[in-house]
Amino acid sequence: MEIWEEQKRTLGPDDAKLILKEKARAKGFDLLGVTSAEPLAEGGERLKEWQEAGMAADMGYMHRPVELLSEPKRLQKSARSVVSLGVSYYPGNHPENDGGGGRVARYAWGKDYHVAIKERLRSLRTELEEALGVRIKARAFTDAVPLLERSAAQHAGLGFFGRNSCLINGNIGSYFFIADLILDLELEPDVHGTGTCGKCARCMVSCPTGAIKAPGVVDARLCISYLTIENRGEIPRELRRAVGDWAFGCDVCQEVCPYNKRKATVSRWPEFSANAGAGQYLKIEEVLSIRTEEEFEKRFEGTPLTRPGRAGLLRNCCVAAGNLGLVEAIPALVDCLREDESPLVRGHAAWALGEIGGAEARTVLREALEKEPDAGSSTEIELALEGLL
Repeated sequence: MEIWEEQKRTLGPDDAKLILKEKARAKGFDLLGVTSAEPLAEGGERLKEWQEAGMAADMGYMHRPVELLSEPKRLQKSARSVVSLGVSYYPGNHPENDGGGGRVARYAWGKDYHVAIKERLRSLRTELEEALGVRIKARAFTDAVPLLERSAAQHAGLGFFGRNSCLINGNIGSYFFIADLILDLELEPDVHGTGTCGKCARCMVSCPTGAIKAPGVVDARLCISYLTIENRGEIPRELRRAVGDWAFGCDVCQEVCPYNKRKATVSRWPEFSANAGAGQYLKIEEVLSIRTEEEFEKRFEGTPLTRPGRAGLLRNCCVAAGNLGLVEAIPALVDCLREDESPLVRGHAAWALGEIGGAEARTVLREALEKEPDAGSSTEIELALEGLL
């Protein structure tokens, strides 16, 4: 007992950090770094400029005061260190879209990362307390509290900000989730992450909607990930064709990144594999047949695909069907136009039918126009018909 008490007294910040790293690696985390709990001044300034430029769209959580998002001690007054952890979610390459499906961003192929990571974070915290023999006041989270997590991770040495605003690590690329432990424990901080994209601007050139306005500056109002996930309204007509076959999120700026082409390795976490969740593609006709919130929740429970809600995901699948010219989806689109309770779904179904075209689409759209009670959906139907003349 006396030996154990003596060990507790002699453990310093470096020893505690070494123990933490060993246990984090055993839990499956690929990256770990530490920074102090001081304000993230540089990240706060970037956020303020981005907010003032209107690029946060209608994401309420990104309109919060800069001070709240950039100061870890606002989340925990006793905080002394912020531990940033990274876990690769890379599940492999997308197979070719031979079946006319709605493409899903790689991070969402498997289970909901919020749940999967938090379980291991809590266990990590418990094991750290046991190993150090001390009580630790901590907050454990991933993408769930008001904190500039990428800025904290950059301060902790996990990587550098790429032109697409993703945090890029020189060893594993950018396909990784960031998780955090805010601790009242003094740990030796790491050197800030450094790196460069050099002259490469592939992500800026390849973005389908031109959302990357400057190196590290992404306009959410144009980003396909925002449009198909966080956005609760219509996808602007002028952007729909650029969305392509993406039904949930977008990976284009990461797919073209040289760091990912060279460094991305398949995740060690089975929770993030295609077999653990919705997979690489959604069957568009099946999604378009979902009429109730209960059915939607049952179908996608435990995955990130619940995020846009039923109407949002059906909206996305309508756009994908239209862009793919998916003739076999016409019956499902017709049902959406005639039966779905959401004007958002009906309007995008009308757009898709106009894009696919044909005599059946024209007839159905004319019939629907006479019965449509929503002004916005009526406009969508009228514009779809105009395109078919």
